[in-house]
Amino acid sequence: MARRVPTRPRGGGGGGVPRSEGSIQGRGGRAGGSGAEDARHVFDELLRRGRGASIYGLNRALADVARHSPAAAVSRYNRMARAGAGKVTPTVHTYAILIGCCCRAGRLDLGFAALGNVVKKGFRVDAITFTPLLKGLCADKRTSDAMDIVLRRMTELGCIPNVFSYNNLLKGLCDENRSQEALELLHMMADDRGGGSPPDVVSYTTVIDGFFKEGDSDKAYSTYHEMLDRGILPNVVTYSSIIAALCKAQAMDKAMEVLTTMVKNGVMPDCRTYTSIMHGYCSSGQPKEAIGFLKKMRSDGVEPDVVTYNSLMDYLCKNGRSTEARKIFDSMTKRGLKPDITTYGTLLQGYATKGALFDMHALLDLMVRNGIHPDHYVYNILICAYAKQEKVEEVMLVYNRMDVVYNSV
Repeated sequence: MARRVPTRPRGGGGGGVPRSEGSIQGRGGRAGGSGAEDARHVFDELLRRGRGASIYGLNRALADVARHSPAAAVSRYNRMARAGAGKVTPTVHTYAILIGCCCRAGRLDLGFAALGNVVKKGFRVDAITFTPLLKGLCADKRTSDAMDIVLRRMTELGCIPNVFSYNNLLKGLCDENRSQEALELLHMMADDRGGGSPPDVVSYTTVIDGFFKEGDSDKAYSTYHEMLDRGILPNVVTYSSIIAALCKAQAMDKAMEVLTTMVKNGVMPDCRTYTSIMHGYCSSGQPKEAIGFLKKMRSDGVEPDVVTYNSLMDYLCKNGRSTEARKIFDSMTKRGLKPDITTYGTLLQGYATKGALFDMHALLDLMVRNGIHPDHYVYNILICAYAKQEKVEEVMLVYNRMDVVYNSV
C-alpha cells in the first residue's frame, strides 16, 4: 500500500512542497549524476514552472545549488529575480541564502547590498541572516565593524543577537590577538548585557584558546576556572586547547594529567588531542613515547591525519632518522592517506641532509606521479643537496627548471 506523504502549511519560506516538486527534488540522489548538476537541474525545472512551484521548493533547490557553488546560486537567484512577481517572489530565506553565497565568494559588498534589499522590502531579519556577514568581516580582520553590527545595528533593526553572533565576534577578536577585549565581551554576555545570550562552552573555549596563543596562560587558566564556576562543562576542544598549550611548553606530565581528567570526565580525545601530545613528546626529545601514542591513537579508534604523520616525520628527519620517517610515510599511504607537499618536503629534506640522493630522486618521482608538483621549497632542497655534493650541472638543471616553472605562471 502506498505511504501517504504528509503536507506542510503554505506561506513564506516554509510552505509545503507539492508531491510533483518532491519527485523532482528526489532526482538529486540518483546514481550516475553529479550532485552539483542535479541541484542546478532541479532549480531550473522548478523555476520554469513559475506559479506552479512553491517558493519553499525553490529555496530548498537554491540552497542545494549554493552548497556546491555559491556563484551558480547567485546566478540562479538573479534569474529568479528577473522572472518577477508574476512567477515567484523571493522570501527572507531566499535572501539569507544569497547573502551567504556572496560572503562565501568573498563579496561582502554584495552581501550587504542584499541585506539592504531585505530591509527595504520590509522583511523582519533575524540573527541567522547576519551570521555569514559577521563571519566574513571577522575573516577579513574587520572585527570592529562586526562588533558595531552586533552591538548597535542589529538592535536598531529589531534583531536580537544570539550566542552564535557573539561567538563570531569572540573568534574574530582572538584571531586579531585581542583576547582581553574578547574576555570583556564574554563578561558582557554573562551579566545579561548581551541581550539574553549567555556564553556557552564555545564562547569560553574560544577565549581560552586565544589567551594561550598569545602566551598568557594565567588568563587562559583563570577563564577556564570561571567557566567551571558557571557550571559550563569543558568539551574536547577545550581540553585539547589546554593540552596543546602544555605540550608546546613541554610540560608533558601536566598534559598527561589533563588527558587523564578529560577521559575520566567522559570526554574522549580526538585527532588534535593526540597530535598535540605526539608533537610535545617529539619536542621534548621523546620519540618513543610519540610513536607509542600513535599506536594508542589507532587502538582507541582515532585515525591519525596528515598533520599527525607530518609532525612525527619532521622530528625524525631533523634528527637524521629518515629511514624511520620513510616507514611512517609508507604506513600512512597504506592506510589510505594521501601525503601532501609538506609530507614530501619533510622526507626530501631528510634524505638531502643525509646525502641520500638516490632516495631523494625516487621520492621526487613518486611525488610527481601522484600529481603533486614541486614548489620553491622543494626546489631549494634539491639545489642545496646537489650543491653540498658539488654537483654543479645538476644544480643548474634544477635552477633552470625552477625558472621555467615560475616564469610560466
